[in-house]
Amino acid sequence: MTQNFTMGLAVLSLVAGGAIAEESDTKLADDPTKVITKVGLSYSDKWTLSGSVAVGPVSKINVRLSDTGEWTAGGSYLFNFGIVNVSASQRELNSGVTQTQYSIGSYAPIYRATDNPKGWQVFAMFGANYTEGNGGAAVLDMPSGLSTEVESRGGYVGAMALKPISPLVVFKSFGVLSRGSNDYSGYGIGGGFTFNLSKRDTINVMAFYSDNSFGQNDSVSIGYRREF
Repeated sequence: MTQNFTMGLAVLSLVAGGAIAEESDTKLADDPTKVITKVGLSYSDKWTLSGSVAVGPVSKINVRLSDTGEWTAGGSYLFNFGIVNVSASQRELNSGVTQTQYSIGSYAPIYRATDNPKGWQVFAMFGANYTEGNGGAAVLDMPSGLSTEVESRGGYVGAMALKPISPLVVFKSFGVLSRGSNDYSGYGIGGGFTFNLSKRDTINVMAFYSDNSFGQNDSVSIGYRREF
């Protein structure tokens, strides 16, 4: 897994160095509708490499890999109403359950204080997903001898907000609720700050907590991101 992680870092660095994405400089670094090539490295209780490669001005490929084997892969396409993301991901929850998810969703801007550089920017989050949980019968709260795979089809809604505090600091927060078949439910909340080191370099400090029918996950992370 360490070898794959290192290879992923090398590939993303090479691709990012040669890719060019046309994007408005008026969008904040954390704007989810921003289509640009970027690469980042963060640490919480694990190292995570993430990156996006812009394919023209309205589409991009997104990848996230951690040294524990967690991953996310997908793509995005920008429409007039917002950006649509398609992704597959796998992560291990604190309960020991391995959660695999396939989703299609969108970020749609519902408020932008364009006349105020320190104004709020709010984005609606919504989509549909298919979720699988894999783990021991005891972990999934099931009688021994029964299947240890649980699946659910459902959707989610939420919101994300950005608030520039100064030209160098941006506050970020979000919350999301999810519901699905087989009595699946969950929520996630998070918040933190982005520090603009330059026009293309940022440091992010974030806290995140999620809880769903398969288990819960929490983290505090710090990361560096470079746009190209």
